[in-house]
Amino acid sequence: LNKKGVPKAHNMAQAVGVVLSEEIKKTLTGKALLKYIMQKWLPAAEAVLEMIVVHLPSPATAQEYRCETLYDGPLDDEAATAIRTCDTSDGAPLMMYVSKMIPGADNRF
Repeated sequence: LNKKGVPKAHNMAQAVGVVLSEEIKKTLTGKALLKYIMQKWLPAAEAVLEMIVVHLPSPATAQEYRCETLYDGPLDDEAATAIRTCDTSDGAPLMMYVSKMIPGADNRF
């Protein structure tokens, strides 16, 4: 609380442009209130999605160079060509990739 008896989180919310309803002010306190303010101020889901869209190549572009890694068969057959060109036509071969992830010594995949 500040000198006026208002929680500091309310002042922080106002400073970053987050409007708190009276219901939120009455029901949320402490960590829950800070979490609410941060979610409204900087929505992580939107930020992550924007980073993915901006920085990752489209599937059609990426398949051209990922084909060699994803497909173990000959790179000049029908399946490899369909993977490389992202062929989704009715006559394209049906492909499925199954991967098993095993953690390493540092507990990372």
